Amino acid sequence: MDLYRKKLAVLDLTHGGIPIAKKLADLGNEVYAVDVYGTVDPGLLLELGEKHGIYCSKTPLPASGFDQIIAPVHLDPAYPMLAGAVAEGKRIISHHEIVGEILKKDYRLSGIRTVEVTGVKAKTSTASLLADMLSRRFEVVLHTSRGLEAWKGGVSSLISRGLSITPGSMLVAVERVFEAEIKPDFFIFEISIGGTGTADLGILTTLSPDYGIANNTTLASESKLQLIRNAKPGSTLLINFRAEKALKAAKESQAKTLTFKDPFNAELFGTEEKATDFSLEIGYENKPLSLPSELSASVIHSGSSELPVPPASSRSVLYFRDRGAEIFSASLLSGYNTSAYRTAFIAASAAASELGLESRAVVAVLEEFKGLSGRMQEKEVNGISLIDNSNSGMDILSAEKALEYALLKKKDEKKGDIILVLGEEASQVCEGLPPASVQGFVEKYGAKCRQIILVGERMKAVAAKNIFYAGSLPEGLSKASELAEKEDIILSSVKCFR
Repeated sequence: MDLYRKKLAVLDLTHGGIPIAKKLADLGNEVYAVDVYGTVDPGLLLELGEKHGIYCSKTPLPASGFDQIIAPVHLDPAYPMLAGAVAEGKRIISHHEIVGEILKKDYRLSGIRTVEVTGVKAKTSTASLLADMLSRRFEVVLHTSRGLEAWKGGVSSLISRGLSITPGSMLVAVERVFEAEIKPDFFIFEISIGGTGTADLGILTTLSPDYGIANNTTLASESKLQLIRNAKPGSTLLINFRAEKALKAAKESQAKTLTFKDPFNAELFGTEEKATDFSLEIGYENKPLSLPSELSASVIHSGSSELPVPPASSRSVLYFRDRGAEIFSASLLSGYNTSAYRTAFIAASAAASELGLESRAVVAVLEEFKGLSGRMQEKEVNGISLIDNSNSGMDILSAEKALEYALLKKKDEKKGDIILVLGEEASQVCEGLPPASVQGFVEKYGAKCRQIILVGERMKAVAAKNIFYAGSLPEGLSKASELAEKEDIILSSVKCFR
C-alpha cells in the first residue's frame, strides 16, 4: 500500500486514531483527523495541527475529497463519512490494516519476531504467560492491558502504563520501546478485535461469547478474523479448535495453521472429539483426569455451566500433549482459580513450543505461576479472603463464573458469606458493563450474596434489596471490607483499567 502524498481521513481519535494520524503525517501524507465522538480535548486537536500538520475536525467531512478513509472496525457504518465512502465505492481501511502497513515500513523492527494475541477471553493471561516463558531464553517486550513491559529471565520491568490495546496503541508501544533503547528478540501484542498482518505468530484464544459491534451491524468475531485474513505468507496461526469460523477462514490463508484444545470446555460435552495439534488435560496429585468419562463425578452443576471440582487438598497437574504425545506435566500452585486460566495455559504453552522453547522453561513458568492481578487471583486483605476478578475484559459471564468459584470456595473451605463488588469504573472500557445485564445478574444470583456493592454511575439504575453503591473500585473494596466478617469472602468483579 502506497502511504506517501495521499490525502487521508483518519476517523475516531478516541480509540487509537491519534497515533495513526501522527504516523501517517510523518510519512508525508496530507492527514485529516476526525473526532467522531467529540471527546478529544480542543487543546490536543490544536497541538495535532500545529506540531504535526494534521487538519482536525469534530464534524464529518465529505468522503469524496479523500484518497482513503481509515476507520476502526467498531464504528457505526451509518456514520456519514463511512456511508459516503461506501456510496462512492471507496475502500475503507481498518485501523488494524493501516497499523500493519505502517509497521511493515519500520526498519527498526527488522530481525524482531512478533506475536499478536486476540480473542474474546484469555488474551492478557495468554500473552503474559508466553512472555514469561520466552523470557527464559530471549529478551521480550510485552504490550497488554496491564501495561508495556520488558521481560528477561522471568523478571518483568515496567516501561509504560496507560496504553490501550487498540491497534493504534501498538505504534506508541513500539516508539516507547525504542526510546528506551531496548531491542527485544520478541514483541508480544495483546490486540483488540483483530490483527495487523505483521505477526510471525498469531494466536486466537476464543471467539465466544460473540457480541455485536458497529451499532450491532456485525459481530466481533468477523473483525477478529482479520488476524487470519491479514496473516502474512509463511507466518503461523494458533487457533482454538472451537473457533470453527476462524478455521474455515484459515483454509484460504497462506499461513501455517495449528490448533489447540483446552480442558473442561463446557462446549465440548456431548460433542464429537476433534483431532488437535496441542491439547491439555488436568489431573490431581499425578492422577490424570480423562475426558469425558470421569468428568461427571468431578463437576458441579450451576446454571448453564460446569466447573471441575478438585479433590480436597489436591494440587492440579497439567498434562501437555503435542500431536497426541505427552510432552510434559506441570504441578500448579494453589492460591488462584486454575480453571480460569485453562485457555491461557494451553495457548501459551503451545505457542512457546512452536517457537522452539524447551519444555523445562515452559514447565518452570507454569509451576511458578500465581495468577495475574484481577484475573481470579486469591488474596487476603486484613485477614479476609478476596477473589480478585476486576480487569478490563471482565463481563457478566465472567462475573457469573467468578461467583460460582466463590460459592465452591465457601462450601469447600466452610467460609461465611459472600460480599460482591460488581460494576464498572468507566463505561468506555471495552464497551462497559451494561446495567441491564447487571440487573439480570442481581435478580438471578443476588440471594447468594449477603451484600452487593455496585460500582459506577450507571449502576445506580440497578435495583435490589441488598445493594450499596460506590463511585470507584477502591471505594467499593473499602466498603466491602467494612461489611465483611472474618470468615467471609469478598468477590471483586469490576470492569476497569489495571
